[in-house]
Amino acid sequence: MIRIWTCLLCVGMLLAGCSDSDEHVAKQRKDLKSKSPIVRARAADEIGQAGPSAVRSSMRQLVVAIKDDSPAVRSMAAQSLGQIPPEQASEVVPVLSEALADTDAGVRHKAALALSKIGPAAAPAAGQLTKMLRDGDHKDGWWATEALGRLGPQAAVAVNDLMGELESPIARNRSRAAWALGNIGPVAAPAVAQLAALTSDPDAAVRMSAVTSLGQIGSAAASARAAVQALLRDPIADIRGSAARALKQIDGTKVGPQE
Repeated sequence: MIRIWTCLLCVGMLLAGCSDSDEHVAKQRKDLKSKSPIVRARAADEIGQAGPSAVRSSMRQLVVAIKDDSPAVRSMAAQSLGQIPPEQASEVVPVLSEALADTDAGVRHKAALALSKIGPAAAPAAGQLTKMLRDGDHKDGWWATEALGRLGPQAAVAVNDLMGELESPIARNRSRAAWALGNIGPVAAPAVAQLAALTSDPDAAVRMSAVTSLGQIGSAAASARAAVQALLRDPIADIRGSAARALKQIDGTKVGPQE
């Protein structure tokens, strides 16, 4: 009997917690209509912190908030919309795509982050992400590249612009562009020569991304085999291991990194 009452008490506490959570989210939806931009921004943020179910139930209000007069509100709304599940992505990707051209950099970056979290289901945003990569500054470029890489093969339209990013003076941007091209896969074959050149980049993260991507491109990267093989002598063990895996992906050669 004691066990039964204990279980019932636990269930009651759980239900009470759910009710409190629902009431809190309902309050935040109401606060999205506040006259104070600080209150509206906090509400958009807290809905996102409440998790995917809260974001789903508040999607209509967040879609309105992403066009708010306040950049802080737009930014928080964009960030929260990134928790929408793939099956509902079609309802939010258009507004997130539009936000990629926002006059506020923070909003643009949060929108790109949200699209990266949605992943392949955000494919309709590939064109706008490519435009952001092409026309934005180096920070815009990084965030756009991150999102394009999460789209995988769906981001094929961005290959040429990502190739341009491989020449960035910023190592982090070169590395992320190489990573994105690898995720796009064999269709990124036009980038093979540039990726091969980056296998001798002074930055270790760039070399790692380049060799990994050549492996992901596969047999279409056969012309880069010598450059990949040279990394078997890289001073960093992880890069040597990645080179060995890339060789196997390119032509099936089973060779371990040289010590």
